[in-house]
Amino acid sequence: MRKAKVMQLFQMFTRLPDVMPWEDLADAAMCTVRRQLREDADADDERLCRYAAALANLQYRRLIAAETVSPTYAGTVAGQRSDVQQCTLAEQLMLQYRADAADLLRDDAFVFAAV
Repeated sequence: MRKAKVMQLFQMFTRLPDVMPWEDLADAAMCTVRRQLREDADADDERLCRYAAALANLQYRRLIAAETVSPTYAGTVAGQRSDVQQCTLAEQLMLQYRADAADLLRDDAFVFAAV
């Protein structure tokens, strides 16, 4: 994975003018993707950059949504927040990019069954 490409994609997903303050999110996402790689996988595959950037974007959306949470009290109704919708869309994007790179990642859903 190339960090410059991950940062470029992260900026495209977030639409932030400057993503450098959020560089730690991209670094953490890249570490997560590296841990999920198969031993025989090509670590320079472009799909991994998209998956890492989508992971960083999801974490960014969650952090922003957490900052805008307002408490509700008895008798009040919580309004539908667009932040929640953005988190949902970011999660769907991440899942799609993960599916695109599935052949490079370990399958954590594999279970040994008794015969």
